Amino acid sequence: MKKILSYLLIFFIFTLILNCKANESFGLKKMSKSERNTFISSNLKTQRGVNLGNFIFHLQESKVDLTPFNQILIDELKTSQYPYDINILTNVLVNNKENKSEIEYILNSKIKIWDTENWSEKFWTLIQEYNLNIKKPSYYSIENNSSKKYDASIFLKTKIETDELGKEPMLMINWNITSYEEGKLIETLDKLDIKQIDYTSKNQAVSLYGKSGIDGLLKVITY
Repeated sequence: MKKILSYLLIFFIFTLILNCKANESFGLKKMSKSERNTFISSNLKTQRGVNLGNFIFHLQESKVDLTPFNQILIDELKTSQYPYDINILTNVLVNNKENKSEIEYILNSKIKIWDTENWSEKFWTLIQEYNLNIKKPSYYSIENNSSKKYDASIFLKTKIETDELGKEPMLMINWNITSYEEGKLIETLDKLDIKQIDYTSKNQAVSLYGKSGIDGLLKVITY
């Protein structure tokens, strides 16, 4: 029993030290309420990427109530152009049920930004956890563990119809350019346990790979 109490005391002291350090690192304790609000508002509006993530982390460690900054966080989420920022801001806002419809609208409008690479599974996990209403593309389904199950033929058909890919795009599997027999792309893809498919459009692929990229580039991840 004494050992348990000792561990709890050590944990409490450690947590207290972390909170104090977070407060001290920004000088929050020395600021008036008005100065503190201005400082936090300014940083939420200007920080991006890892700097934004670290700033919000320290505020949360300091037990700062972010409710007064709710509209600023929503406005920043609306203008965010990178998966990292969208993920950080969504995780902060989603705990307030009043933000749900706003978050759903924003995530639906930005699905092409966040539904990519290793970010996709992180977002679908978050979406399932908070029961958010997000419309997914028709070419994959979401499993219970937030992983995807692709229908390669529907994916390719969709991208051909929107003129983003041609019938014989270059194929990259796990970051390695891979050859396949003409007319057998779907057959090749169906043999893979695909976790994520991204692509480079025809116009972009031509500028990067010349004639080889005339039909675009498929980027497939299997791990």
